[in-house]
Amino acid sequence: PGCRATTQVCVALAAAQVLTAARFAVVEFNKANTQERFAYKIMNITSIVAGINYILEVRLGRTVCKRNDTADSEPCALHPEPKASSRFQRLCHFIVTDVPWENSRVLTRNECHPNKN
Repeated sequence: PGCRATTQVCVALAAAQVLTAARFAVVEFNKANTQERFAYKIMNITSIVAGINYILEVRLGRTVCKRNDTADSEPCALHPEPKASSRFQRLCHFIVTDVPWENSRVLTRNECHPNKN
């Protein structure tokens, strides 16, 4: 997915998504605000749309490919050690920020540690 149209269309799409998110927030706010007798509604929205954050929990397995020989490790076979061996596995928490209207994708968090299982 991504915005392949003109920037104006992308911004309009982002604005629609902001409005949808704001409406959802108000519905949830009104549900939780049980001490109030009256519901609230949107009067004005000030938002900062900096992109979409994909929060990912990923288990990685070491391959037989050298890191400098390939950018895409998908075609590489996993290391021949037993797949259950935690020695060749990492558990990672990634956050990828995607800003499609700027053709930008950045890994904003990269935390990995050896698999203990």
